Amino acid sequence: MKAELSPYQWKVYEALYIDGKNEMEVAKDLGYKTSEKNRSPGYKQIKNIQKTILLKAKKCIYSGKADII
Repeated sequence: MKAELSPYQWKVYEALYIDGKNEMEVAKDLGYKTSEKNRSPGYKQIKNIQKTILLKAKKCIYSGKADII
């Protein structure tokens, strides 16, 4: 996956899926802030990056670049 993702996407991937952090911890680590009341910082950016990661992972699996254990 590291070869398929940009360095920024890899940082989010590693924090979410390898280190097991939740979205709020990742947003805090990346320095996101919010201007909306009762809204977690960086929620939309993290969701968009997750969507991109999942699409690239599916492409890798279907093309045979990644093995499923």
